[in-house]
Amino acid sequence: MASFAQKYLIGAGTLLFSFVNFVACGSQLYQVSVRDDLDVSRVRQANPQYNDPESTLYGIHASSGWGSLPISFKLGTDMDYNQKQELLAAMQKWEWATGKSLFEFQGTHSDTKGDSFKDLFSSLGDEVNGHYIDADWNKTSKPTYVLATTIWNNTNSYSQIATADIRFNSQHYVIGDSLLVESEADKQVVDMQSLAIHELGHLLGLAHVDEEIDPVSVMNPSLFIGEGLTSRKLSRSDIVRIQTIYGCEGDACDIDALIEQQEHAEAGELSLTAKQWLDYGEKTPISH
Repeated sequence: MASFAQKYLIGAGTLLFSFVNFVACGSQLYQVSVRDDLDVSRVRQANPQYNDPESTLYGIHASSGWGSLPISFKLGTDMDYNQKQELLAAMQKWEWATGKSLFEFQGTHSDTKGDSFKDLFSSLGDEVNGHYIDADWNKTSKPTYVLATTIWNNTNSYSQIATADIRFNSQHYVIGDSLLVESEADKQVVDMQSLAIHELGHLLGLAHVDEEIDPVSVMNPSLFIGEGLTSRKLSRSDIVRIQTIYGCEGDACDIDALIEQQEHAEAGELSLTAKQWLDYGEKTPISH
């Protein structure tokens, strides 16, 4: 569509250098900026060092993370099974990186979907950490090219997160497993798990990481989209930053071993586990 030429950087030439964990299946490549998924003014207030590469708090917007774990959450009623499975797989990726149970699945948010809210921030008013698909993205007042956005409330200390929601833009994109779903008319495919890993990074307290600092970070402020494109591997710096906030337990404390494990993991391993979590969690709220 015409807006792609204006808003997206067509970066096939940099794909192998910057996104070595992508899988390409012949679709046209679009590199989309995701900088607008984050409220930079609030990030700066919570952590003035978030954009200083020399600081140990670089790439972090909430250095204290969440006050207590696991983080309870619910899913909107219009999120399909595949989207749910890929979102839960993304959550388990961050749990793998810390060795901790970060999330507690509480099932579907009864009678509530993204379009149940009149605007972007009103979803924070229900005291539910919810993840929603928005068919009417215009009401969020975010640009049409924004793939998703994470919104949150800080505690009084600003360095700690109290509540958070993630909203996914389905009005302008087909969001799902990019290895399975196809584009529709002028709507490009966005890999749900790749996008969710990035947005969950924000939800957990991470900010953006510039490509010049770490070109393979999942927190880079851009994402390649299209059929068959995925970015599901955490970089070493992603693991270091999430452990700066939450620490680590057990095998996760050996980052070298984590990186090695990730390189040799079966492609569907986390998704399979997420499917089991989802099938059970839809029947009864669980923590794991």
